[in-house]
Amino acid sequence: MKKILFLVTEDWYFLSHRLALAIAAKNAGYDVHVACRDSGRSDEIKKHGLKYYKLINKRGYSSPLNILGSVKEIKTIIKSINPSLLHAVSIQGIVLGLLATLFNKKIQVIAAITGLGSIFLARSIKGKVLKLIISFFLFINLKKKNITVIVQNKDDKFFVHNTLKCAKKRIFTVRGSGININYYKVYKQPKYPPINITYVGRIIKDKGIEEIIKAFNIAKVNVMNIKLYIAGGFDTDNFSKFNQDYFFRKIKNNKNIEYLGELKDVRSLWKKTHIAILASEREGLPKSLLEAASMGKAIIASDVVGCREIAINGVNAITFKKGNIEDLAKAIIYLSTHHKIRENYGSNSRKLVESDMSEEMVIQKTLSIYQTLVF
Repeated sequence: MKKILFLVTEDWYFLSHRLALAIAAKNAGYDVHVACRDSGRSDEIKKHGLKYYKLINKRGYSSPLNILGSVKEIKTIIKSINPSLLHAVSIQGIVLGLLATLFNKKIQVIAAITGLGSIFLARSIKGKVLKLIISFFLFINLKKKNITVIVQNKDDKFFVHNTLKCAKKRIFTVRGSGININYYKVYKQPKYPPINITYVGRIIKDKGIEEIIKAFNIAKVNVMNIKLYIAGGFDTDNFSKFNQDYFFRKIKNNKNIEYLGELKDVRSLWKKTHIAILASEREGLPKSLLEAASMGKAIIASDVVGCREIAINGVNAITFKKGNIEDLAKAIIYLSTHHKIRENYGSNSRKLVESDMSEEMVIQKTLSIYQTLVF
């Protein structure tokens, strides 16, 4: 039986983005192992019959000692499992996985790029230096014949091929982690007023949370009956972490903005949503917009890598130049007041997801990649 090891930073990310794939691989006859940190949800991984390995070291690039400790952890796990395939997810997972298998050419490694991450958007000197180091490391290592790269959008494919010089034949495009279109199904459009606008995702700077709040407050002057919902947890280990006190000061005493924290079942929020919103600086292929689109919602999103895969301006979305708060406010006003267009955009969102972004299609494509690598 061929063994697969999923290397992911956090248990909650694995559960939301890779669980269905891991179960499908198990059902296809693979012996599936998962290594990630435990935020308290590792039992949810184990109950699906997947073998779980706890990573102890802190996430991030905090120090060389922390990185070396993480690599040592992963090497020990790999030695105990002896997998045929290592599926490393995200830039950090890829870097650590490649370091742990640096002299092991027997293991096939999938480098699954889910977006280039906060470190590639860093503006500080430290961040820029770290970006150069990581880029050079990937430039050297992605040329190896036992490395296969999976990207989620055409922009990242261009970057991996043209900048990191990875051979085209070893780069595959798989459209995100997919979405279960039967679970995230279309319901009747909610009544209005108010027009409910929803952000779902991690509370970090790179997601454009502050820009959304500012634009919403501008739009609120022109459109009275709108409400903003924000759902998601604070990612305090992220390079782009958002100060919690600052966030709550921004929404304090604003009865039209409601923070919901992390939701167990986000469908209840999408059901009452009219417009999904995301003002990211960069994405792989945002899961929150996939969920919203699958449930037939119109979208407002920044015109950036990843977002433009699911938010098509004039088809199912209004897109705006990242950081342009005035244009974001105009988009909120327009979709909040043009009800027929908003509903048409929602219908088009569902059609777009059904085309090639369903979970079933993504899993089938990924399993076919596994098949070519280990048989």
